[in-house]
Amino acid sequence: MKSVSPQVAAKVFYLAGKLDLNGRVTGINVDEEIRSYNFDQYIVEGDPTSLNKDQNGIFLGVGIAEKLSLRLGDLIQIGTATGGQFTFKIIGLYQSGMADIDNMQSFVNIKTAQKIAGESNSYFTDINIKLWDKEIAPELSKEYASKFDVSAIDINTANAQFDTGSSIRSMISYAVSITLLIVAGFGIYNILNMLIYEKMDDIAILKATGFSGKDVAQIFISQALFIGLLGGILGLALGYFGCLAISHTPFETEALPTVKFYPIDWNPMNYIIGILFALISTFFAGFLPSRKASKIDPVEIIRGK
Repeated sequence: MKSVSPQVAAKVFYLAGKLDLNGRVTGINVDEEIRSYNFDQYIVEGDPTSLNKDQNGIFLGVGIAEKLSLRLGDLIQIGTATGGQFTFKIIGLYQSGMADIDNMQSFVNIKTAQKIAGESNSYFTDINIKLWDKEIAPELSKEYASKFDVSAIDINTANAQFDTGSSIRSMISYAVSITLLIVAGFGIYNILNMLIYEKMDDIAILKATGFSGKDVAQIFISQALFIGLLGGILGLALGYFGCLAISHTPFETEALPTVKFYPIDWNPMNYIIGILFALISTFFAGFLPSRKASKIDPVEIIRGK
């Protein structure tokens, strides 16, 4: 496993004057959360590391702050089901981008959360495990659940709805891309097919002077691959500069508070797949016309003239 980060969660009431809201306080080791889960990217105001220095500090969800009209530096009281009350200073505002979470979630130091829950320093409610390979998470969660008699949820189960939507969107994207390549391949096929009829005399002369059908086929296939390579390179260059322009376009939404520009996937594998598809589609587009050209009988062409 890559890292382990314990947490202590407690149900509380946020109190401000006559107002009170149901919520949840989670105690965390902020350094571990930043290192493993980029927690600092969700702190929209305040210093993410200040939670280590201030035992009475709290990172409050932006939804709670708006409902209770609180700002950075204000004090907030928290009540528990057992009647306990604690006063915290707001040292940061947290925004996950999901309203249901931002309207109830806040974070404190893990030792402070243990005091709120009235438990010892060895008390934890959740343990997050980050693996080097997330594919083994389902199997490992079952093993841990059985071995330690606990409830274990793997990342696939927790994000099943999100993963389903992502897989469908990816499938649609690939389907559209493949369809466009097939259409482009038919265009190249038609061009080469017409070229054969226009160049029948030249093909006949080539075969009459000693060129074999295989040589003629290689000429047309090489033309198709050249078109595919040139078109692929131009397409990749155009796509790269287009993505570069998009990546500098401002993008602001409450659902993704840490994203300031349109996100772009710069994975080199996308470009490799693109050029390979271009070459493969143009090869098959040139293969059929090349076979037709290789079977042309020069005697019949010359006799017809």
